[in-house]
Amino acid sequence: METRVQTPGQLFQLTQTLEIPLFQRPYVWTEERQWAPLWEDVVRLVELRMAQAPTATHFLGAVVMQQSSGPMGFAAEYSLIDGQQRLTTLQLLLNAASAALRDAGQIAPANNLRKLTLHDEDLGFEGTERLKLRHTNGDGIPFQQAMLRSGPLDLETPTAPHLILAAHRYFYDQVTAWVGRGDPEHAGQRSTSLAMTLSRGFEIVVISLRTDEDSQSIFETLNARGTPLTQADLVKNLVFQKLEAEGADIRIAYEANWRLFDEPFWTSEVRLGRFTLPQVSLFLNHWLVAQTGEEVRTPATFARFKHWLEYENSGSVIDVVRVLHAHAVAYQGWIAAASAKEGAIEPVALFFYRSLAAGTRAATPLVLWLFDGANGIGRDEAEEALQWFESWVVRRAILGLTAADMSRTVAQLIRDLRAANPTEVAATLRALLERFDSPGNYWPPDAEIERALHTVPLYRTLPRARLRMVLEAIEDDARGYTSGRGAWSGSRVPRDTMNIEHILPRQWRQNWPVSTEQAEIDRDEHVHRLGNLTLLTTPLNSSVSNRVWSGKQEAMTRHDVLLLNRSLRDTAEWNEASIDRRTTINVNAVKRTWPVPEGHTVVPEARKAGLDTSWIDFRHIVAVGLVEPGTTLRARGGRDATATVLADGRIDFNGTAYDTPSGAGKVARGGSTNGWAFWSLPDGRQLRRLKEPYRKLMEERRAEARRSD
Repeated sequence: METRVQTPGQLFQLTQTLEIPLFQRPYVWTEERQWAPLWEDVVRLVELRMAQAPTATHFLGAVVMQQSSGPMGFAAEYSLIDGQQRLTTLQLLLNAASAALRDAGQIAPANNLRKLTLHDEDLGFEGTERLKLRHTNGDGIPFQQAMLRSGPLDLETPTAPHLILAAHRYFYDQVTAWVGRGDPEHAGQRSTSLAMTLSRGFEIVVISLRTDEDSQSIFETLNARGTPLTQADLVKNLVFQKLEAEGADIRIAYEANWRLFDEPFWTSEVRLGRFTLPQVSLFLNHWLVAQTGEEVRTPATFARFKHWLEYENSGSVIDVVRVLHAHAVAYQGWIAAASAKEGAIEPVALFFYRSLAAGTRAATPLVLWLFDGANGIGRDEAEEALQWFESWVVRRAILGLTAADMSRTVAQLIRDLRAANPTEVAATLRALLERFDSPGNYWPPDAEIERALHTVPLYRTLPRARLRMVLEAIEDDARGYTSGRGAWSGSRVPRDTMNIEHILPRQWRQNWPVSTEQAEIDRDEHVHRLGNLTLLTTPLNSSVSNRVWSGKQEAMTRHDVLLLNRSLRDTAEWNEASIDRRTTINVNAVKRTWPVPEGHTVVPEARKAGLDTSWIDFRHIVAVGLVEPGTTLRARGGRDATATVLADGRIDFNGTAYDTPSGAGKVARGGSTNGWAFWSLPDGRQLRRLKEPYRKLMEERRAEARRSD
């Protein structure tokens, strides 16, 4: 390995050709992040050299090149191992500056720069052979168009121009504008200074490797410069380095097995928590988890992949690439089918639609493992296992249980299932899910689903996509699509298109009044429950949505084609009892769609997770008599602050009434606080201790109402 500092003039004046290998990622630098800052550096440097420091330089970064092992021609050939984004941009800048100076009549500096990008025709180079930097991937054609064109590029096209063409035009325009500024008599001097600065003012660390040296290790250590390489970029470079070492035809391997990863579906960004990353990087991570049965953090994908490829994989690299391609094609097909709004949908695609609506991508590795033909699992067996797995995923999502342990749990399931007989994978997975007993992974039983869905205001607690997915599943159940029942409707309900509607409107007080404060509280509690929510193909405007029941019923019938709403047509009155009855019907549909094994019950440790009580308001607790008006509340932490409970459920602190415990607590504490934990009753209990008694009281009243019906 030889390391030296060179200027662009020194690097490009030689009769040599740098080739960007086929497996390098496409050109991705943009105006905002790279071109404009680079041009600003150019302007600062040339003006500094003109004014006071004629030998000033600016460091551009490092590149790694390796001498080609192929037959030598007239020009020495090197592979550009790292720095292709940087050198591509520099070549575009030099070539665009040459064209701009030539068009400005500055022939001598233009020719000097042109020699840094194109071999001399006098030496016998013709056409694309003249390029001193060559792209062998999809960037090759636009790069040739930019570098071999005699005038400015015309970017007036119906679609966005290729980044390479746009970069060339950007630098052409900037050079033209800069040279044209100031006194025309000084244009020649400015042009010469610009050409000298571009040729001699920038410095590049050039690491030159012999043919027998390990270029991949150097590539990895320099990964931090320029546009950060993704985990997929690193995997790609490693794979093709090893393919070349195996003697494989890397062009054929790329075209047949890797080109699809450069397509928009795979390069598009997907959200993972608070971050985004390319679809291909996430897929490679999930595929690796499926192969190893280990939880792999997304930033560690490449390192773990490299170890797996070099020390755990028993096949050839070309076999790995072919398997990756096959799985990627299947995955892309599933995701495409999951995004279809209408029509039949097979079980795997339906799982992806529902799991994504449930807010999780971490379930993917187990799906990849189940449907990997190399594991010997039959299609029917895999689909049965997927049914149990979907039940586990969706039941937890409906209850709003934490998904923080999902990745670890999925990896553990894969490890455990590896030891199972391929014909018993579904039964093994079901048993594993049944045994989970921690708040982070237990499988909610029917009793918990029933309790929660009869009391929790789902419209408030679930994201819209998740709630819509649940209502769609209830409609599909009515159409006969629940597993094993046989469909009696022509098609499933359209997905991700319906409008969620409250039957009892959210703004109910004007046209749906009740006579007592307790009745108001009861109505408020029911309005967002499952039994009061439905789907409509066309949204109702607010005036229709808030009508009395007879008017709204007629409007919903006009807009409705769903079995979910058929019973509403013959309902004479819509009230809390109606909502409770419809909730029971819908909960049964949820249990059929996402079943658990017969006799499955929650284990004691999982029960400690409790039920969601975030929907309970303090005024509800006061209204049912769990706290008497006039009760004095005391602040925690030895503070002297006290507050008083008012008859309407608000809290008086220092003469001001606050709607919530947290509102009063924020003022008393002088900063944000959880008021349910901040305020205590005279007997020392925190207000939060009243939520569970209130929930149980409401459950008892609901059960009593059902018995009276």
